[in-house]
Order: sequence, then structure tokens, then C-alpha cells
Amino acid sequence: MRYKRDSKKKRFIKALTVQGTVYHAAQAAGVSRNTAYRWRRDDLEFACLWDEAMDNAVDAVESTIYQQAVGGNTLAAILYLKAHRPIYRWVKRRTIRKALGITMFQIKMLRHN
Repeated sequence: MRYKRDSKKKRFIKALTVQGTVYHAAQAAGVSRNTAYRWRRDDLEFACLWDEAMDNAVDAVESTIYQQAVGGNTLAAILYLKAHRPIYRWVKRRTIRKALGITMFQIKMLRHN
């Protein structure tokens, strides 16, 4: 029985790294979200692997946003700057748009692409 549970835990962690959501990882492992959270609560090693998997998933998203930002995607640039530079976190969108020299029309066009 333990082997089956350990196998499911490994599948959960692998899927969490790739998918980045508990819902999808639980589906991939064939367990409920409640079971996954119980494992996290009761198994310190599993909890550490969970945290590492989430860090890796977030790193992948961050990398994608960065690539889009340097590729000219203004919204991605704003997200990236707000995440990594405290001076941009509380700045209003209008101020950032003005500093970057873009209009609301351009932002609307970016959203539709």
C-alpha cells in the first residue's frame, strides 16, 4: 500500500512542477486535492518537495513573462517590473504607460493579440 501512495506522491510532485496547480497535479496523481493537502500537512519531506515544485513552476512562468517583456510586450514588462522592482509596485498604470510612451489604445491592441 505504501508503494502505491509513494508512487502517487511522486506523480503529484512531477505534475505540480509542470502544471503549477494543485488541482491538475492531484488529477495527474489520481487523488483528491484534500488528500494532497493532507500529505502536505503530515509529511515534511513531501511538503518540501511541494514547495520546490511550486518554485519551479513559478520560475517557468516568470521566464516566459521575461521573454515576452524583452520581446516588446508592454503588459509583460509592467508585470515583470512590478514583481522585481519595488519602485514600480505602487506606481499607477497611467504613470508607467506615460514613462514607456504608450497609449491606452496600444494597450487595448496588445490585449487583443
